[in-house]
Amino acid sequence: MSDAEGEPLRPDPDYADDQTITARAVRGHRPSFEALVHRTARLVWSQIALRVGAVDRSLIDDLVQETYLRAWRNIHTLDSPARFRPWLIAIAQRVRLDEHKHRSRRKRQGPSSNTEPDDSPAPTVASSPEQQATLNEEKSRAIEAMQALPDQYRDVLALRYLSDADTSEIARQLALTTGSVRGLLHRGLELLRDQLREPSPITPRPTPAAMSAGGVL
Repeated sequence: MSDAEGEPLRPDPDYADDQTITARAVRGHRPSFEALVHRTARLVWSQIALRVGAVDRSLIDDLVQETYLRAWRNIHTLDSPARFRPWLIAIAQRVRLDEHKHRSRRKRQGPSSNTEPDDSPAPTVASSPEQQATLNEEKSRAIEAMQALPDQYRDVLALRYLSDADTSEIARQLALTTGSVRGLLHRGLELLRDQLREPSPITPRPTPAAMSAGGVL
């Protein structure tokens, strides 16, 4: 496995242990599955946030929980422990698509008497509605740019800037060494900034100050 520049990505030496734990989980050992949840929860969270936007955190939390419920029910179908992370992310994507279809059906049906609570985040005291809208727009633009990056850069940047993971945690979530993660973060940030320098036909180019305030750069 190598990055887009041809440099090899070094797996974490504990990755073999990771596969051993996965093999036990496949056999129905619940504590092993719980250990896998601990090792991959931020990865799943950041991958879902990339698709639904990082504003509605309660929705993302619900989708993460549903992802692991489905994973546990179907862990016996995993044929290769080494493929656990891609298998898990595929489940997360199906969960996200199912939720999107469900919301689309609700919108087509119109309002009902059984109204659900508003999951949208409450505005912060420090920001006016206009400022919050601008920050959300800038963050959406950054996420859109992140989605266009090669997988290995997109994944580390999503973990760093959407789920606030540090280098060591990113390494654990992706089963890589910290050295590989630092290299991917450095190159990924360069690519992301290049993407953001390209003017959008829909939204104005975000300023560095706005991106910093939005928690992305």
